Amino acid sequence: MRSAALAVLLTAALATPAVAADSTKRLGKFGEWESFAYTEGGAKTCYVAIAAGKVQGGEKGKTATYLIVTHRPGAKGTDEVSINGTYGFKKESDVELQVGAMKHALFTKGDRAWAKDAATDKAIVASLRKGKEATMHATPAKGAAITAGFTLSGFSDALAAADKACGVKR
Repeated sequence: MRSAALAVLLTAALATPAVAADSTKRLGKFGEWESFAYTEGGAKTCYVAIAAGKVQGGEKGKTATYLIVTHRPGAKGTDEVSINGTYGFKKESDVELQVGAMKHALFTKGDRAWAKDAATDKAIVASLRKGKEATMHATPAKGAAITAGFTLSGFSDALAAADKACGVKR
């Protein structure tokens, strides 16, 4: 049930309303990570995602947080890192994603945060592949500062499934 809910939420977050959640294919579950693919307008999109295992702070009942890595080969985009905080982030704030000793800043807009450029995306993905846990620190639109933790066990296998489905070579 959690997988279906994750697919529906993330498809809605990643795609235009024209993409039905039913068109999203689950490629597999790897630890707590899941891989998905869908096609829109002839272009394939693949992504891996995880819901935060533990979240502290925020507004009661509004703390769902997802870490996502997306490939859009038709748009020449691979390893696009984003965080979806369903609570919305404080306007013009940054999100910090820490993997081991590496800290990465992501810019926010609404309920999403993204790496600032493709080089940062690549650096984050490299650290996710080597790390054991990622921690996000953010300021939500309402409520106390949020800290969310993500296990990285299974990330590399989930990413490999998305790579294969979208033809991404490493």
